Amino acid sequence: MTKEIAKKQSTEVSTEISMDAFGTGAVSASDIIIPKILTMQGLSKLVTDGEAKFGDFIDSMTNTVLGSINSPIEFIPFHMEKIWIIVKLEGKKEVFDRVEAVTAANEGRRYEEVIDGVAYKNSKVMNFYVMLPSDMSMPYVLPFKGTSIKAGKALATQMYMKNRASGKVPPAYIMELFGEKKSNDKGTFAVTSVRTKKESTMEQIQECLKWYKGVAAGEVKAHEEEAAPAPQNTPDF
Repeated sequence: MTKEIAKKQSTEVSTEISMDAFGTGAVSASDIIIPKILTMQGLSKLVTDGEAKFGDFIDSMTNTVLGSINSPIEFIPFHMEKIWIIVKLEGKKEVFDRVEAVTAANEGRRYEEVIDGVAYKNSKVMNFYVMLPSDMSMPYVLPFKGTSIKAGKALATQMYMKNRASGKVPPAYIMELFGEKKSNDKGTFAVTSVRTKKESTMEQIQECLKWYKGVAAGEVKAHEEEAAPAPQNTPDF
């Protein structure tokens, strides 16, 4: 009986502790880094190191496998940003140069161009901020580039055209990320696709709105792992 009472008292004490009892650690919104969902290609480092498989969807910060092109993952998109990843060509070597936002003025930039005698490659990336219904504690950034940018365009169309036409907000639907293996004369690649799964709940939409406000205000930033060219990305062809 004594043990039962002690156990009950211990449980009661633990449930009475305030969420703020240990402080906040002086963490501000600017300290928060959002991980990316990366698609593993044949030459991705995690694949060559044996830590992941071709076609896996990986958390860029923890290397956790979230799913794969054959095991789809659900996500709720709530915001989109477009960037250019620009590299210099030094012989056959590609050297990361910079990242620029896609604007109305540079939207039509060519994939390859020469400026003042220097050759560049410009890769357009569509970055979507998303929540995973399986874990709504933190958002992810889901990038689309190369051949997978077709899926990014389809997702943008769903969020900002189809949803709006139906009187719905961008995160109105839970989407599914999947893919397939495709080959050409440049190699074999995992190419991602998206499809609509079901409607989001109001609670999920409210959580997306909370994070959207932070992203739009520049209070959080995406993990910079993918700033330089990386082999886990499908090539532009």
